[in-house]
Parts: sequence; structure tokens; C-alpha cells
Amino acid sequence: MKKIVFILVVLILSSCTNMKKIARTNHSNLPTPIGPYSHSIAYNDLIFVSGQIGIDPKTNVLKEDIQAQTVQIFENLKVILKDNHSDLNHVTKTTIFITDINQFQVVNEIYGSYFKEGFPARSTIQIVALPKNASVEIECIAIKKLD
Repeated sequence: MKKIVFILVVLILSSCTNMKKIARTNHSNLPTPIGPYSHSIAYNDLIFVSGQIGIDPKTNVLKEDIQAQTVQIFENLKVILKDNHSDLNHVTKTTIFITDINQFQVVNEIYGSYFKEGFPARSTIQIVALPKNASVEIECIAIKKLD
């Protein structure tokens, strides 16, 4: 019985120490979140970036069209990744949410211009609507750069 109690205590304590590995980064020069979420969360060397829409951080206003929104998304992603000691070359997975699949080629061309050293795994999903009536949203998972 003492062994079982000891094992349970060890498991509980080890699970508590795992929580310390989760880090929330304070980001500057980014749009204000439009809900109760963080722009990013890091766990050890993994960085989980919340879906970003094309909001200009200076005006906090959504860019006009899908091209401008997509470019702004990538500029915001670059800031988030830099704040987490990473960059677009260390992105391993992206998910694109788009409200009009007929605009996929426009997003795809801009997307391809931001990745230089290989492409991350990716999913693209057409959805009915996005917050603030955005046309596109992109989330990603990245790893930290080795220093």
C-alpha cells in the first residue's frame, strides 16, 4: 500500500512540474486579441500560435481584401514567432481557414512567398465565416530556433 501511495505522489508531483514548462509570451506590436485567448503558447520547444486574421496592429482594423489580409497575417506571425525565438523557417504545421475556396490561389501564392527553406505540413479548410468578417485566418505550430 505504501508503494502505491508513493507512486501516486510521484506522479502528481511530476505532473505539476510539467505545468511549469508552459510559457505565455507577452507580445508587443500585435493587434489586441478579440477574445479570451493568447496569441501564442510555448511548451518546451514547441510554439502553438492561435489563428491570426489580417488585423493591422497599428490601427487594430482588418485589412480590406484577401491579399492584404494574408500579407498582414504573415507579418503578424513573424512578430509572434520572433517573440518566441523562432521564425517562419521553423514552422512545422499550418492550418488555413478561408471563406471562399475560389480565393485559394491568391492565398497560396502569398503563402509560398513567405516560406524559403521547405514548406510546413498544411491543411486548408473552407468555412462559412470568420471573426470581424475576415476572409482568411492562419494558425501554426513551430519549434524554437537553436541558439
